[in-house]
Amino acid sequence: MNYYRIVKTAFGHTAVAFCDLPFGLLEVRLPTLSLDDLCQPFDHRGWQIDHQHPDAAAVANMLVRYFDGEQVDIPWPVMDFSCFTAAQQAVYRAVATIPYGSTASYKQVARMAGLPRAARFVGTTMAKNPYPVFIPCHRVIKSDGSLGGFGGAVQAIDLKRRMLALENQAGE
Repeated sequence: MNYYRIVKTAFGHTAVAFCDLPFGLLEVRLPTLSLDDLCQPFDHRGWQIDHQHPDAAAVANMLVRYFDGEQVDIPWPVMDFSCFTAAQQAVYRAVATIPYGSTASYKQVARMAGLPRAARFVGTTMAKNPYPVFIPCHRVIKSDGSLGGFGGAVQAIDLKRRMLALENQAGE
């Protein structure tokens, strides 16, 4: 069975989705002010809310700390990338190395992943990122320094801007 846990952060409500036996993180949802928008994708799949699981609580707490301005570790052991191609996995690993408070262009990430001509591929891979914040796709920007896409919505660009500002403030 798959479950999700909702948590309130300084940026709004977010959620972690997980399976419990063994515990595995399925996806992370970026903060939103609408609980309906947050829960709908999980509810449509028949997933249930679970606010008791201690491992889910630990991951959710990491998100709260991140949105409070704290740098958090990536919970690699509970994240599953097996459904992604080797090239996509290389992109996710490369993005994970972008330091807190820093950015890299899609082109730079492509080079870091060993795919020097695949900047667009990086963008499409980031659009499928199941673990935003932990795989910090918000740190990937266009070569001209503009923010580029994020989360598929205009409002999400503001969230990306706020996340980058949060990291820059925390690093000062």
